[in-house]
Amino acid sequence: MRNLLPNPYLLAIGISLLSFFLVLGIKVLLSTKIGRFIGKPDNKWDDIVVFTMEKTTYIFMAGLAIYIGFMALPHSKKWTHYGDRAFFIILMWQVAIWSYHLLDKWLAYAIYRRTRTNPAAASSVSLIRLFSRFILFTTLFLFTLSNLGIRVTTIIAGLGVGGIAVALALQKILGDLFSSLSIVLDKPFVVGDFVVLDQYMGEVEKIGLKTTRIRSLSGEQIIISNSDLLATRIRNYKRMHERRVVFFLNLVHDLSVDRLKEAVSIITSIIHTKNRTRFERCHFMRICPTSFDIETVFWVLSEDHNLYMDIQQEIFLEILQAFSQAGIEFASPMQTIHVVGEGRPLGHQDHKPVDSIVS
Repeated sequence: MRNLLPNPYLLAIGISLLSFFLVLGIKVLLSTKIGRFIGKPDNKWDDIVVFTMEKTTYIFMAGLAIYIGFMALPHSKKWTHYGDRAFFIILMWQVAIWSYHLLDKWLAYAIYRRTRTNPAAASSVSLIRLFSRFILFTTLFLFTLSNLGIRVTTIIAGLGVGGIAVALALQKILGDLFSSLSIVLDKPFVVGDFVVLDQYMGEVEKIGLKTTRIRSLSGEQIIISNSDLLATRIRNYKRMHERRVVFFLNLVHDLSVDRLKEAVSIITSIIHTKNRTRFERCHFMRICPTSFDIETVFWVLSEDHNLYMDIQQEIFLEILQAFSQAGIEFASPMQTIHVVGEGRPLGHQDHKPVDSIVS
């Protein structure tokens, strides 16, 4: 009768093989059958199930099958204890893989979705991705050690003391890291903004953990550490909604009062005819020793630099044409010397050219 009973080891091997093929069949079934419905709305949970099945490793399936077969063997409590711990390690490893890929998939989707409407979200979510991965694997590692009977509190205390030493040695790097966090949270600029930093200017390409990369107007990439970046004064032109334009015209002293009034009227009427502009003022500003100065202020209702230059060019060309037709002359950068008698200079004039200032 005893010979009719199956060998326990053969029975365990059979159960393990049967369990492995059963788990493999479930994985294939869920991946193929449910996968047909992916792409339909309101099927996000199906997508998660299929994605989880695809990230299930053969090591986990083999470990699960061996553990099931191992439970069919007669063994002592000691072997049961070791078997439970071994399977627990394999299970935690698989949970870490599932969590990592699901978290990475969710963050990648969040970056894609939010970058379309808010470029700052790309930097924020990227930083969250780094910290979330670190927290995830640290938590799973400590949880695994705790369930294996290792005192985690001692390890945490040791890491705390070691962390202080590392922080002192890497304070420059940590300073850049916290500066990156400050940029992400405070948002003085985001990816895509055009900024001016002292003598550097360009478009922000990437906000990293240690450095920020800016593409200059001449084409090269400027790399600045985040701590140095926050220590400078930043001018962000991307957040400009409109541009204030101030320019001066220097006219000759030979003009009469009526001609000066006509010059102010011409400038005012030209700016009023332009679209996407708002006229502010035009005044006969001052009488200089060499010229009559007129100051004009208007607004370009756009942050686009090319549009601003186009409008300003049209205004200047029309002013030049209108002044030429009206006989209004600009003060020229030359000296006029009047000679009387034996060549003594009676006086001279020094005129200034057209000047333009944008603020």
